[in-house]
Amino acid sequence: MGRRIRVRFSSTEAGIHRSDDSEGTRTWVDTVTDTAMALRGPCPLLLLPLVLLATCLALASGQTCIEQNFNCYRKHLDFPKTKAPNPDAYCNIMMPSRGLYGKAVNTFIHEPVKNINSICSGKGKPKIGGLYESNEVVSITQCVFDPKSLSFSYIGKEKKMKIIVGCWNEKPVYYLEQI
Repeated sequence: MGRRIRVRFSSTEAGIHRSDDSEGTRTWVDTVTDTAMALRGPCPLLLLPLVLLATCLALASGQTCIEQNFNCYRKHLDFPKTKAPNPDAYCNIMMPSRGLYGKAVNTFIHEPVKNINSICSGKGKPKIGGLYESNEVVSITQCVFDPKSLSFSYIGKEKKMKIIVGCWNEKPVYYLEQI
């Protein structure tokens, strides 16, 4: 692997300076154009268009709510949980059996259908983009493809956490992966 090289510039070398306005707020200003520069950093709002796009594609796919609900459960619901000696073995059994082999990440939810449906029918916290978060912590197993393995296997992680689902006609049709 290559080495990382860190280069640092002072604000003078980069051609910017701080400006304090009359209200006492500081901004970075380009010395050439004398205009304020935008802050850079993570922007969670950029995820909103992706979530909305996924929802729109699902709705426009021509599948009914029942078909999408069935597909969501086929990919993510395993109740009661299939027995396996450990989380890795569980993932290596479940991913191929559900036709998900080769998928980078998938989560299996170990809760009854009525508990998952209730997230969409009033017992979930509304989120942005038609998503709902469970009020209760649920038992899940997250399967992550192991790229280093020569045997094409998955690494399983058992967790208890709140989940987020996309709903249509008060039924879950989409599971939002949280890594």
